[in-house]
Amino acid sequence: MKNKKLELLLYKSFDSHLTKEEAELLRQELQSSKELRRKYNQISEIRKAVSNTAEMSFDPFFEQHILSKINNTQSERKYINVFADSLVFSFRKVALIASFLLVALISYNLISGNNYSIEGLLGTSKTPIEYAFDSTLNLFWSGI
Repeated sequence: MKNKKLELLLYKSFDSHLTKEEAELLRQELQSSKELRRKYNQISEIRKAVSNTAEMSFDPFFEQHILSKINNTQSERKYINVFADSLVFSFRKVALIASFLLVALISYNLISGNNYSIEGLLGTSKTPIEYAFDSTLNLFWSGI
């Protein structure tokens, strides 16, 4: 459609009353424009089809039923939040205890030895992984 104002005027004519000038302008344009008449007929058919459909009705207590479902969903969310919050609270305690134990372990290793490497701090040795899984290799290397 060429003129957007005419299209809006056409839609307005279905929904509310037009002024005399608007009604005259629309009538003239409908007579002269084939495209505008086609659009007018199309809108009229859609409005008829919609108005012929059965009116929808809801069961009694429909509103209460929907509101109760909404309230149940919100209460379930509250329980989920309580559970998640308790996990966060518990993890804070576990993380605090674990960090305290790590600091205590590092302090003990620093005090007990004179090795200031990472292995010494964490109390690990430089034993190769092969020796950890096959202890007989250590016998061959040590010359026993």
